[in-house]
Amino acid sequence: MEAAVAKDKNNNLTLKIFEEYLHKDIDKPTVNFRMRTVGPSRQGPIRKIKVHNGAHGATWAKSIINSSLRTISINVFLNFKKNNLRDGDYKKLKGLAVDGIKKYWSNSITVAGVRFNVIVNPLHKNSADAIPVDLEIEETPDYGRSSNPSILGIDASFKYQKGSRKAGIPEEMINEEFKLVSAHEFGHSILMYVGGISLSWGHKGSSNTLLQSVKSSTPGYPKKGKIDLMRYYNETKNNADMKQRITNSIAFEIDIKRLIWSSEIVWKK
Repeated sequence: MEAAVAKDKNNNLTLKIFEEYLHKDIDKPTVNFRMRTVGPSRQGPIRKIKVHNGAHGATWAKSIINSSLRTISINVFLNFKKNNLRDGDYKKLKGLAVDGIKKYWSNSITVAGVRFNVIVNPLHKNSADAIPVDLEIEETPDYGRSSNPSILGIDASFKYQKGSRKAGIPEEMINEEFKLVSAHEFGHSILMYVGGISLSWGHKGSSNTLLQSVKSSTPGYPKKGKIDLMRYYNETKNNADMKQRITNSIAFEIDIKRLIWSSEIVWKK
């Protein structure tokens, strides 16, 4: 079935067709599958849809797909922990992290030949079924590494490089860098859910899994065009300054589809 004619007999894009193409696009064939019950609702009677056993099980994401308006609204839930931060710092860092995830993960995608506008809405949720995130401030000029191993019992760590101001870096640039880093670290939860350690810690094949070092075979940063938010690049081959990374980075379409595949789905006609 070609994408251009991926419609039912009434010329409608259905959830079944959407699922078929979504699975195909991220290379998750429904060989190992379960039957998902949908309905009854105003959209139709009870029906069964085949999905991969791992699909739509992430507790921290919910996608609302409007097939008529061609929009996908994805709520992602993160438990931003205050720890020892002052109230003002906590509010600032939480706001920057939310802005960054929304900025870098909202894009447009094509499924079954239909173009959808995707908006990602990060929401704070103080719950065990949200992604746990420690918001931290690095006070020294030394760069503090953020991380998200996406392993049960270990929180993600989003570090704000406040100490970089001592090296002459403007606060606005530090804020924007924190947004970028927050979006990247959030993405590890998606890659881990879909492809495990090799996809997540290996940064989609661009780094060594355990040491996180860039592979010698990994290309340098693209000289023009978009930068893959979730890949590492070999800086010795071609580097990009922080302004370029902030401006050109984006979650690629396949990773947004991986997010939808991970999430609970609500289908609206």
